[in-house]
Amino acid sequence: MASGDRRSALGPLESEVMEVLWRAGSAMRVRAVLDELNEGRASALAYTTVMTVLSRLAERGVVLRERSGRGYAYRAAFDNAAEIAVRRLLDDHGEAALASFVDHVEGDDELRARLRKLVNDE
Repeated sequence: MASGDRRSALGPLESEVMEVLWRAGSAMRVRAVLDELNEGRASALAYTTVMTVLSRLAERGVVLRERSGRGYAYRAAFDNAAEIAVRRLLDDHGEAALASFVDHVEGDDELRARLRKLVNDE
């Protein structure tokens, strides 16, 4: 896996962490994320494992980190995995990604209608 791919893709544990944060809908401390991840898990994760995952997600801009007492609380920076993927695609490929998308939409009447509806609903 190339480093650009590694940066943009969420690994299995990162995906689990993000699901916990999305369900919570607000900032969570590491212990709260850990407790939820370990519910029903045969082999418990270590506190430091979850803390490392959250720190790395924060470094990549996938989660936001804010001071909470002596530690940090984390919340999702994006609403879902698709939003993360789109943001990374745009960060990695910029205008070329947008141009390719426009070319694709121009040739698909149904997709163009869906896009128009999304734009008008905003």
